[in-house]
This record gives sequence, structure tokens and C-alpha cells, in this order.
Amino acid sequence: MEKSIVNEVVNAIEAVKSYGQPGFWILLSILIVLVIAAVMYQRIVINRFKPASKATHENFETIAADLRKRALEVKKQDEGLRKRELEVKERKQQQVLKRSQRALKGSVSHTMLRPDFKGMTSVVPDSSKADFQRKTR
Repeated sequence: MEKSIVNEVVNAIEAVKSYGQPGFWILLSILIVLVIAAVMYQRIVINRFKPASKATHENFETIAADLRKRALEVKKQDEGLRKRELEVKERKQQQVLKRSQRALKGSVSHTMLRPDFKGMTSVVPDSSKADFQRKTR
């Protein structure tokens, strides 16, 4: 792009040369003035937007810091919620275990209190009993 602009300027200068010496200098001076004006305009525009871009950058930094703080708060809240959920889950499991222990105790004592209860029986199968008795003799 820059090469095409330079080529256009050179072509314009060569075209002006064909008009003669005085016309060439007049058009060259107009061209130089226009280039200087364009450079000055760009600098003014850049300088005007610098404070705005600084302020925008600082604003973005402030927003980013605020978002980081919020993310940490949310993370802490999530950790707290998970901890509470685990505590509640553990309590429920303990309650279920206690209930099942009570139910088991109740069913065992109920079984032992029945009039037809003959005593504790072994949970080992009969063939195992015979093997065990043979080994101990």
C-alpha cells in the first residue's frame, strides 16, 4: 500500500513536470503542505485518543480486578456449599446406618424372644462343620 502511494506521488510529480517549471514548484509545494497537514492531523487524532485509551485501559483493569474478586468469592461459596452438602450427606448416611442398626437389633431381639426360638445356630454349612470337626480331632 505504501509503495502504491509513493508511486502515485512520483507519477503526479512527473505529470506536473510536463506542465513546466513554475507549475511544478507550485504543485510540489501544495503536495508538501498536504503531507504535513495529514501528518499533523494524525498526531492530533492519536493524542486525543491516548487519554481515552488510557482511561479505557484503566477501566478494563479495574473491571478485571473486580471480576477476579467475584470469582474468588464464588469459588469460596461453592467450596462452602460442597462442604455443607458433604456434611448433610454424611449425617443422612449416619442416620440411615443407625436406623438399620436399630432395626436389626429389634429383629434379633424379637427373634430371640419368640417362644419357638431354640438358640443360636451356626451359619457354617454342615459339610464344613464335619471338615472342621475332623481337623480338630
